[in-house]
Amino acid sequence: MRIGFVGLGLMGLPMVRRLMAAGHELAVFSASQEAVSALVAEGAEAAASLTELVQGVEMFCSCRVTPDQSRAVFLGPGGVAESGKPGLLAIDFATVDPDTATAIGAGLAAKGIGFLDAPISGGPDGAAAGTLSVICGGVLEDVARAQPLFDAFCKRVFHMGPVGTGVTAKLCNNMISITTHALLAEAMVLGVKAGIEPRALYEVLRNSSAGSRTLERVVPAHFLTRDFRPAATVSLIMKDLECAIAVAAAKGVPLHLPPVALARYAEAVAQGHAEDDIAAVILPLERAAGVKVGPA
Repeated sequence: MRIGFVGLGLMGLPMVRRLMAAGHELAVFSASQEAVSALVAEGAEAAASLTELVQGVEMFCSCRVTPDQSRAVFLGPGGVAESGKPGLLAIDFATVDPDTATAIGAGLAAKGIGFLDAPISGGPDGAAAGTLSVICGGVLEDVARAQPLFDAFCKRVFHMGPVGTGVTAKLCNNMISITTHALLAEAMVLGVKAGIEPRALYEVLRNSSAGSRTLERVVPAHFLTRDFRPAATVSLIMKDLECAIAVAAAKGVPLHLPPVALARYAEAVAQGHAEDDIAAVILPLERAAGVKVGPA
């Protein structure tokens, strides 16, 4: 299958590599010339423009970050709605708000182009290992069309319903995970401030009712090792949390915990950690408490 792909960041780059390893023909376009050059050296083709990319593929994928970026790719000048041919299937892997997804879906449907909102879960390591989960909104026939592509980098595909439901489900997931990161930071700082050795506290948490996949991600791999290199940046996850809060407000659902977590991340940004890993939410707490969790 000939696939076009834009968005060659922490997730997109390993996803493209998995697609190429599965035997698909990849054409790419990105502002990151370093990523494009690396993929061309591995056998991909570089498109000169988004328009050229869209016109020359059977399936088009975008893995950008923000709702505005997704709208630009799919509905903007030279984008998919303007340049794509009827019968094309377009997929957005970004975590955006459902209004953006449904607007894109409607705009493409008017041109005879299929669309899936298909946010991904599992992080860069999961993308490289081919173990991502894909959470789809769209018609079932389009999910089936995309399955050979999904098979290259994911282990599970969840079809949630019409366009917009994929990103809504992903926002629910991220709201829990992002808020839990902040709560774990508070718990670890509290325990260490009270005199508990951090790894001993971690062992209690992981073997008690606080155990979770989020705990297993953030405490041993980030808090205890002092590794704040980004797999998901603070600025990126704040966008997800803001989207979830906005959707809840539009639906009349009162949320209390996510706005508190958002304030914690805003503190991290204010202290210069916007492009560090989400685990950096602990750093302002440590400074305020006068303790450090870790190293292991």
